[in-house]
Amino acid sequence: MDSKVTLVLTEKGRENTALGWDKIDIIDFGYDKDGELAEVICVAEYESKDGPTGTYGIFTIGGSIAIFEDLFENYEVAKEEGG
Repeated sequence: MDSKVTLVLTEKGRENTALGWDKIDIIDFGYDKDGELAEVICVAEYESKDGPTGTYGIFTIGGSIAIFEDLFENYEVAKEEGG
């Protein structure tokens, strides 16, 4: 599965996010009937109280608050090593 972009939680975002993943791979997105971004389809590693579990799941992030005020404000595009 090829991801379109990988986002990582920023240090500032760590204090503010309700989403909580350290790294999210965005694999697709969808728009509502008015052409507004409405849903982001993601893959991320599940975590437990003891830390990452080593298993991954596909999930959606929807709604303007979760997308625009959390995902876009608290995450940044992962930089490739050597690039």
